[in-house]
Amino acid sequence: MAEDNPFSKLNPEELDRAAQQHGFTRKGQQNWVRRTADFVQLVNLQKSQWSSDDHHLNFALWPLAIREPPTVAESKFKFRTRGEDLGASDLATLFAAADELNTLSDLRDAERAGRVTGLMAKDLRDLLT
Repeated sequence: MAEDNPFSKLNPEELDRAAQQHGFTRKGQQNWVRRTADFVQLVNLQKSQWSSDDHHLNFALWPLAIREPPTVAESKFKFRTRGEDLGASDLATLFAAADELNTLSDLRDAERAGRVTGLMAKDLRDLLT
């Protein structure tokens, strides 16, 4: 629902500017990536299947301890979540949350504290134990 999604009317150019200010590089039309100590981070702007005017903002992590990501497709990353599930209600809080997830330890602590929720692959979960 658009009411629950603060990013539904996000302008892609606004996202591009904010992402670049935070060290992300645009890859294709809908992905922005950057490297941290332990991850490749991905921000993905996904068009809604219900309305071409609405979007979802996704955030994903790929742990470099496994290997380089084979693709920058958000659906293939080892940790995936919606921007609002990081506690973000705007781009500033989204990138602040991303800045706090630089290492495996950061992700482990954030997950245990309930600050992040999302889909996590078993091989990433194994790295966090």
